[in-house]
Amino acid sequence: MAERTEERTRERSTGVDLDALSELDEGDRHSDAPTEADGRLDRLRGRLGSIFSLRSFLFGLIATVVGAVAFGLVIPFFGSVAALGGVFAVAFAFGALGGQRRYLELGLAGAATAALGTLTEFLVVTLVGGSQLLVVFGAGSGLLAALAGHYFGRDLRSGMTREV
Repeated sequence: MAERTEERTRERSTGVDLDALSELDEGDRHSDAPTEADGRLDRLRGRLGSIFSLRSFLFGLIATVVGAVAFGLVIPFFGSVAALGGVFAVAFAFGALGGQRRYLELGLAGAATAALGTLTEFLVVTLVGGSQLLVVFGAGSGLLAALAGHYFGRDLRSGMTREV
């Protein structure tokens, strides 16, 4: 209570009209205040940020490409299947080691990696034409491999961290 009394005495002793100052402050606030559209945009960014993380997608894309190339080189004669194994392994590691669900990011990264691998492996068919079905099949198989890998990795993490 002593502080409030002290504030009142300061207001009186300054000789400044506090009501006029508060009106000026309110006018300044309204000019910088976010509009309704800004509020909606912020809410949309917040929702989108909780659903999709660009950083996780880019990291997942790089990791799946490296995993696909590494598995494709290590396992001879089974390049495409080995590359899908690499996508699965990377997504499994993300699920087992990560604390958050990243199905969307890893699914898109796996699909993009497999589609790119399909285009480069069947380069002649791609250049001649008629490669749309191959790319769709490759992207779909990469998507499934990434989603399954992430699911099983999260399942392993859940089983290892849960009390018996």
